[in-house]
Amino acid sequence: MRAKGLVSGWRDELFPVIQSFSDEPLLLVERAAATQLGIKAYGVHINGYVRRADGSKELWVGRRSKSKQTWPGMLDHIVAGGQPHGISPRDNVIKECGEEP
Repeated sequence: MRAKGLVSGWRDELFPVIQSFSDEPLLLVERAAATQLGIKAYGVHINGYVRRADGSKELWVGRRSKSKQTWPGMLDHIVAGGQPHGISPRDNVIKECGEEP
């Protein structure tokens, strides 16, 4: 698919083909092809808020980099990323936090 130009944004990151999160993968596919193949994908997401002195809360909202391959410049979570094969959600959150500027 990559060699024929059918998938753009290749990331060299494998997503498992599974029916539910805890299943063993039937096979692994390149992340960039998962949507086109109709593969169920999981991810990690972090949102944040601050509590003001008056008790009200304000939500922190991130904005995606204009250089992102998908949804550039759009509002987003503070930290988020796809859940690849072979890494725990906890370790993935730590990895994704490290990728943020």
